[in-house]
Amino acid sequence: MHATQPSPGALPAQCPETPRRRGRPRSEVAATAVLDAAYRLSATEGLRGATIQAIAAASGVSKMTIYKWWEGRLQLLIDAYMRQATLLLPLSEAMPPADAIHAHAQQYLVALHGDLGRVQLAVLAECMAETGNSEVFVARYLRMRRKLGVSVIRRGQRGGSIASQRPAEALYDQIYGTIFYRFQFGLGGLDKAFVANLVATTFSA
Repeated sequence: MHATQPSPGALPAQCPETPRRRGRPRSEVAATAVLDAAYRLSATEGLRGATIQAIAAASGVSKMTIYKWWEGRLQLLIDAYMRQATLLLPLSEAMPPADAIHAHAQQYLVALHGDLGRVQLAVLAECMAETGNSEVFVARYLRMRRKLGVSVIRRGQRGGSIASQRPAEALYDQIYGTIFYRFQFGLGGLDKAFVANLVATTFSA
């Protein structure tokens, strides 16, 4: 949900929990190729096809180099997902806050029905398989995105475009948690009308 959009080749920032390993600085061009390959393979072939070996072959970057830059496949897939989510899902600072969240939630819905949704499923499956929980996904991706969305909601509450004065975190979770839950478990009724009504009712007094 970055308000200031990165250039198409920009890479997600390293999280505090995942310091960069020592060694030669990585090539941003090569790192972008790895992230793009990981995302593409996850979207088209799922976890079975998105192996480090396949990602190395598709990107032209050696497995040894990939393992120098990422701790493992899980961290790589999360970064690949985060890069695309940042590019596909801008959160406007120019629009009124309530309108910005409306637009962003609709963009998220559309993205979930495409490659981003397939990669999200793959990433969360890898989280569970590797660690038994989603803590790495939260630390490396979700916490930052949630913080940005919450800040927009708070601004709307202060300015009066969002009537509800419940905690901004609760409003954010009600909107995006509901969308995530319905998509993750394949529940019906997740369409543009549902999302529009969800945001409107969540923001009402």
